[in-house]
Amino acid sequence: MKGNRLKKARKVDAPISDAGHFVHLNRQIPPLAHTSMYLWHKYWSRKTWNVVGEYIKNYCPEGGIVFDPFAGSGITAMEALKNGRRAIVCDLNPIATEITRLTIKPVNEILLYEAFTRVKEKVKRKIENLYLTKCRKCRKEIIFDCAIWKQDACVEIRYQSCPHCGDRQEKDCKLSGYDKDLLQKTEKRKIKEWYPKNPLYYPDGRPFIKKEKYESVAELFTKRNLQALALLMEAIEDEPKKELKDFLIIAFSSMVHLCTRMVPAINPTPGSHQTSFSSTWTQHSYWYASSHMEQNVWNKFDSAINGHQGLLKAKAESNRIFKDVRIATSLKQILSGKADVYIYNGSCLDLMKRLPERSVDYIFTDPPYDASIQFGELSYMWVSWLKMNSNYLKKIVANEIIRNERQQKDFTVYHSLLSSFPSVLQLSGDV
Repeated sequence: MKGNRLKKARKVDAPISDAGHFVHLNRQIPPLAHTSMYLWHKYWSRKTWNVVGEYIKNYCPEGGIVFDPFAGSGITAMEALKNGRRAIVCDLNPIATEITRLTIKPVNEILLYEAFTRVKEKVKRKIENLYLTKCRKCRKEIIFDCAIWKQDACVEIRYQSCPHCGDRQEKDCKLSGYDKDLLQKTEKRKIKEWYPKNPLYYPDGRPFIKKEKYESVAELFTKRNLQALALLMEAIEDEPKKELKDFLIIAFSSMVHLCTRMVPAINPTPGSHQTSFSSTWTQHSYWYASSHMEQNVWNKFDSAINGHQGLLKAKAESNRIFKDVRIATSLKQILSGKADVYIYNGSCLDLMKRLPERSVDYIFTDPPYDASIQFGELSYMWVSWLKMNSNYLKKIVANEIIRNERQQKDFTVYHSLLSSFPSVLQLSGDV
């Protein structure tokens, strides 16, 4: 059942053939690669954009409204808009709706880069001072790219190229006395800046089903990376222009998971496409990697903005596509045709009760499947850093359609919640 599409038409199910029958899609649609617009932020179960687009073009009339009640990172909204349809998209997760909003919302790329530069001037040097080492060849002070930890001990550092002599250390570079002294100072120093200390537990004291060794969001990071991230977030929050700050903050969230203890150390084999200097969060849990890679926080943020899958490249693409899109602030605006997309953060069951009868032409969605991915729990790290956690856990306990015994939702509860999704569409209400 994984990946099944729930489709329900309210006005038009599909194009009509000359014989008077619906013309359904009954062919394979080869998936196309995601571009930067879709890849700049990690999210789970991302749908293949061109497949979604084909369904929308086939089943929703031009100018019609597509609805996705489990929108995730917003592929349905983007493909509806790209293909001349309007969209109503909903997700309980504020990270998901923010990814969707800021992918669609145009921003001046020059102004965004200038905002990044302001952050850079404030904090780059402070962060890089946490990752100093001495070149093993010329002995000059340089900045390393990552460190390798085994259990709870830092055992190795790696750098791609010494700017003075070109030396490269990609494995088996043990810590020097200089490295140990700097690390010891960092471990002893108190972090004065704010960082999230939220426990990985529900309000009633039950641990997350996806929690392993770590007790809190803060424990997911080494002391060095926690300090660097706290410095970076403080500098971002100083940005005076709210729109630009929103983009910088979401860029922060797009890389913060890469700076945790959950990215395993990699020693690539010759000829592989892997690198000795980066890794990723590979598990759908807050797992404990016995050997992990501690990434240089500034490098990751710089890449999140300027990299080949960074926010600036993503916005260069999405600005062209969505430059004239009108984002609604109410259902009334989208239903009356005064806006092109309405993005709702909250329960889809609540939203659907407000949808008038026959107001939506086509529903395309991929609802959460049983317990395979715990969207609410796994987003909590991002939610905590972005200070979106006010009542967040209470909301997902009350409203997340998932099987999770820690939320007191067994399969019967999950099935009941999911079953109420199509039935609530028969209700009408005031906008």
